[in-house]
Amino acid sequence: MSSNELITISSLAYGGDGVGRLADGRVCFVSGALPQEQIEVEIICEKKRFVRGKIRKILLPSPERITPLCPHFTDDDCPGCAYINQTYESELQWKQRQLTDFLLRSNLIEADRILPPFASPSRFGMRNKLTLHRQNGTTGYFGRDNKTVFELERCLLAQEDLNLLIPEVKKGPDRRITLRQTGSDGAVIAGDKERMLTENLPGFGDFQVAADGFFQTNIAVAAEMIRRVVEYIRCSAVKNLAELYCGSGIFSICAAENIPELQCTGIEISEKAVSAAKINAAKHQLSSRCRFFAGDAGKLLKKCSPSNDTVILIDPPRSGVMRSTLRQMADR
Repeated sequence: MSSNELITISSLAYGGDGVGRLADGRVCFVSGALPQEQIEVEIICEKKRFVRGKIRKILLPSPERITPLCPHFTDDDCPGCAYINQTYESELQWKQRQLTDFLLRSNLIEADRILPPFASPSRFGMRNKLTLHRQNGTTGYFGRDNKTVFELERCLLAQEDLNLLIPEVKKGPDRRITLRQTGSDGAVIAGDKERMLTENLPGFGDFQVAADGFFQTNIAVAAEMIRRVVEYIRCSAVKNLAELYCGSGIFSICAAENIPELQCTGIEISEKAVSAAKINAAKHQLSSRCRFFAGDAGKLLKKCSPSNDTVILIDPPRSGVMRSTLRQMADR
């Protein structure tokens, strides 16, 4: 086999790689390639059942291809914005297709129950948190090898005030650096792990969150997502909500505030997050209907209402939900 091949890209894999087939039938994954494109690729990695290629020449570009605005959109730098070489509408369509294919292939849900996506009001400049790494005098994100840090001047996804802080953290020892921005606190370097920040969710009010804790990074999308979840719970006409991996208790508190008869129980492994959730419940005068516990979701699930009149809401970390917890949820 020669080092270069001509292929046609037929789809996008999860993560954004273009997918095509070589003349011998093997699947070829190509970073930066888009569906409908005819490309010349250099084979850079061969496995038994698939290969990875690198674009050498685009013979026929996709009608959805655009010039990516970020200078780090290369084969060796940032893997974070894998879809910004295509229109935002195309990005949404392909992500929805990937999710739908996974759910149907896994037999997890019927096709008619999958909801359409809703877009972020802004494709760029919306993140309220950046996690940077300083390594051997370089400050930025991990590259595609997930080991090497590349130098970052600014991130297009970040709110601009966060970008203005990047020069301040380009010194000192190797470390992990968290930058946060809220409407109340402005842009801060989250070095004090005990510090609480105040986030504002349009339509739902203010919430306390630990400076190094989790909160939705796109506030506009978070508010719309919460609004839709609250409406779903309302339409379900249940009396109880069990929120696992509840963080600062945002979903429970917003739901209870808008559904007067709802009783909510939240479970979260982080004690700091649970402390914030209790503060938030008190500030929203909902301590009597929103209770929160620190601990393992699977082990503490029994603290939630045992009745069938309960919606279980999960927003797990990237590692997912343990099988034992899923079994308990299924047995309820």
